[in-house]
Amino acid sequence: MITQPLKLIFKGRLEFGSQRTFDMVLRHWQNRIENYFKADILFKPEQVFNEADFSLVVPQQTLMSSDKSWRSTTALLQEVAQFAVAGNIRAWSLDNGRLLADLNIEPDSDKAAVLEYRRGRDLVGQEGMELEASAALSRAIEKYERHALAYERRGYVNYKLQNFNDALHDFSKSIRFNPNNPEPYYGCGKVKMLKNDWENAAQDFDQAVRRSLALQPLHWLARLKRGESLFHAKQYPEATQELRLYLQRNFKENDPNFNRRRRATYLLGKSLLAMNDIPAALEAFEQTLAIGTGIELVSEADGLLHRGIAKHRAGKPEFTRDLQAAAQMGSTEAARLLVEWQEV
Repeated sequence: MITQPLKLIFKGRLEFGSQRTFDMVLRHWQNRIENYFKADILFKPEQVFNEADFSLVVPQQTLMSSDKSWRSTTALLQEVAQFAVAGNIRAWSLDNGRLLADLNIEPDSDKAAVLEYRRGRDLVGQEGMELEASAALSRAIEKYERHALAYERRGYVNYKLQNFNDALHDFSKSIRFNPNNPEPYYGCGKVKMLKNDWENAAQDFDQAVRRSLALQPLHWLARLKRGESLFHAKQYPEATQELRLYLQRNFKENDPNFNRRRRATYLLGKSLLAMNDIPAALEAFEQTLAIGTGIELVSEADGLLHRGIAKHRAGKPEFTRDLQAAAQMGSTEAARLLVEWQEV
């Protein structure tokens, strides 16, 4: 049994959609505290209820409290979430850095906006069901126009369908209705990368980092993309700092960042090469080739090409072996450099 205080983290927003429902939820909250939860709830009504837009808003915050307060507070949030038409609240419980619980508290009712959103969200993950997912999410938005999560998910569908302007529109609408979610900033950044709008992409990824927690894979995905955007914007010291921070993290194999380490080391090497830090660049390319595989693939030929370039700039004659191997794998740049440098 846990007796010492836990680190409890909360953030999120629930939308109730009308004065009538908002008033009913507020009465329910107060009644449950008076008759059941007593002093165990971590938030006072005046701290979280916002009558101006009929919402319950928990700004991102970290509290130290008991397991009993955690269970009571999350239970009451689960109760009132069922009155909501949209939104969610994320909650984490940690004991000395060990993650005990990771909750996504959200509506699960027969309201049309809730049903269509959940259906659309589930379809997003099914290959070939993008149009059906988009239609369901659009119906959720029709039922509740301020549905920030539905806009974000529809934006992701549009991104997958390569409707990039529509995706940017949806991500921007999501941010407008809830500027505290990191996901739509990440989406905006990815669209801007495709448009080679590197500086603005880096800013969007920075916003995603700021609005997420190191507990979340998205936090680190945004850091990697920010590092990549800064590299393309020729802001090499900033890119190097971001990429090194990313690579210091010990990702577990089930984390989506685990298979992106190869790309991170490759980008780090290219940034260091641009800064003329040849020994560090060479070390980064060694790491790239040692990792071997990963998504957002850096080909073996590219890894060998850039390790060969670093070796050449370091005055190491064995650069030819890397360039020859890369050329045999189809790298025309390696073949060109091999001829050019051997003629000198």
